[in-house]
Amino acid sequence: MKMWKKILSVFICISLFSWIFSLCGVFAAEVQPGDVNSDGKVSSEDARLILHYCVSIKKAPEGILPFADLDGDGKIGAEDARITLRLSIGLPKERVSSRSVPGGKIIGYTAKNYPIYSVDGLIYIDGILIVNKTYSLPENYNPGDLLPDCSNAFRRMQNDATQNGLSIYISSGYRSYASQKSIYNRYVSRDGKYLADTYSARPGHSEHQTGLSIDLNTITRSFGNTAAGKWVAAHCHEYGFIIRYPEGKSHITGYCYEPWHLRYVGIDTASKIAASGLCLEEYYGITSTYS
Repeated sequence: MKMWKKILSVFICISLFSWIFSLCGVFAAEVQPGDVNSDGKVSSEDARLILHYCVSIKKAPEGILPFADLDGDGKIGAEDARITLRLSIGLPKERVSSRSVPGGKIIGYTAKNYPIYSVDGLIYIDGILIVNKTYSLPENYNPGDLLPDCSNAFRRMQNDATQNGLSIYISSGYRSYASQKSIYNRYVSRDGKYLADTYSARPGHSEHQTGLSIDLNTITRSFGNTAAGKWVAAHCHEYGFIIRYPEGKSHITGYCYEPWHLRYVGIDTASKIAASGLCLEEYYGITSTYS
C-alpha cells in the first residue's frame, strides 16, 4: 500500500510540474499576428473572432488590437479577418497585406491578393495610383501639373546627376486628358490604331495624366544606352521612381521599352520593385489590356 502511495505521489508531482512548465511556456510564447485566441496558431477560428469584433457593438477585449490589426489601419475590420483566413491556409502575410486608402472601397483583389481600392473613379493598389490599359482615369481628373512629391524627387535626382557630371531634364511631364487625346489621335492617323497602341496611351489611360510620370531627355530608345540613361536606370529607385516600361516586358505592360519614362511610386515601393526585377504589373499581379 505504501509503495502505491509513493508511486501516486510521484505521478502527481510530475503532472503538476509538467502543467506549471506548460503554463509558463504559454505565457512566454510570443503571440503571432492573427492569433487572437492565443492558442499558438492562426486558424479560421481567429478569423471568425476578428469578424465578430468588427461587427459587434461590444468593444474588443483589451490588448487584442496588436494581434487583430493585420492590415495596419489602426482598427479591427473585415479586411483583417480576410487576411487572417488566408494566413490560416498558408498564404504569407506580405502577399495579402497592403496599404489601405482613406475613403476607398475594395472592388476586388489582384492575382497576388492585393486589395484593389476605388476612390472617386481612381484605382489604388497598395496605396499606389494605378493607370494602364486595364485601369483608367476619369476625364475630369486634372491635377494641373506634376504633383509635389514627383517634382521634388526629380529635382533631388537631377541635382545628384549633375554632381556626377550628367545632365537629365524633363522633356514631358503632366498631360491633361484633352492633351493626351490629341496626341493619341495624331499617332493613330499616322500609324494606325494597332501600332499606336504599342507606344501611346489612349486618353484616360496615360500615366502622364496622374501628375506622377515624367519623360526624360530624348524620347528614343538610345537614351537607355547613354551615360545619363544608365545612371537613371541604376539609381532612379533611390528617389522613388521606376522605369515604368522596362525592356522585355512589353507583353505584360502593353507598351514598348521606354527607358526615358519614369513613374513616381515612392522610395520604399520603387526599391522593392527594382529589387524584384519585375515590372509594376508583375509586382502587383495585374493586367494591362484594353477591354
